[in-house]
Amino acid sequence: MKQIQLEYFVRVVEEKSFTKAAEKLFISQPALSKAIRSMEKELGVVLFNRAPKELSLTEEGKTVYRYAVDVLNYCGSRTTELLSLLEQAKGSIKFGLPPSVGSVFFSKILHEYRAMFPQINLQIYEGTSKKIEAMIMGEQLDLGVVVEPYENPHMQLKTVYRSDAVLAVSQKHRLAKRKTVGFLELKDEPMLLVSKDYMFHDQIIVRCQEAGFTPNIAFTSSQWDLLLEMVAENQGVTIIGRPLVEKLYNDRVRCISLKNPEFPWILGLIFKKGRTLSGAAKRFWDFCGNV
Repeated sequence: MKQIQLEYFVRVVEEKSFTKAAEKLFISQPALSKAIRSMEKELGVVLFNRAPKELSLTEEGKTVYRYAVDVLNYCGSRTTELLSLLEQAKGSIKFGLPPSVGSVFFSKILHEYRAMFPQINLQIYEGTSKKIEAMIMGEQLDLGVVVEPYENPHMQLKTVYRSDAVLAVSQKHRLAKRKTVGFLELKDEPMLLVSKDYMFHDQIIVRCQEAGFTPNIAFTSSQWDLLLEMVAENQGVTIIGRPLVEKLYNDRVRCISLKNPEFPWILGLIFKKGRTLSGAAKRFWDFCGNV
């Protein structure tokens, strides 16, 4: 039995007329009647009571009707599912990524995603989290990465990576042999910080203030590698995500855990609330997973 026969049968039942059903199906009435009789012959039952003025289902016809509706609904839902999957396997994504975090976590994610969905055009914009946030608000980007804690009532946020921020010092620094250090001990240290256009800059300031002091900022830069070079040469100290130091400068810079307060380093993925993500962007959101 073919799906089209079920569609013909259901339409006749709904219209309660072979004539009206044939008009809706854009076929001739004789062709429709022939299809239904072929179906009856195949099933070995009579589906309709064919009274002169009224068309009604037999008991067998009612059973077949329930079956036909279930089958057609299932086929419809699965077809919608298939189309959605096919849509997710193509299209484009505009993705905002701070340059510092790309090498830590997203380089692997981006490689695996591109390998799985080679037809998707993944366009990456590099910029600070603040700039990425503004571009997502303006719908110039679909998704982007921010450093948590992050609050914006207009954004949907999902945590995708957890580590901790550490104090990075030169191998020659007075604190180099310490495993932990309290924030208040940094009160007089010359601080080398990321520039104000990074969200992480504000988070460092807040934690220093929570410890009871304003940091002694000696230098700011948007380039993490420059800050770490200066730290390695003992020109000051910086606070940075542990993975950045361990991946890039582990042999030249010491990582010291921070306390009072502790300082987690968390990456989140955001998109604008109320905006419907494309299939490709939704798949990327899901692909990143939860921590």
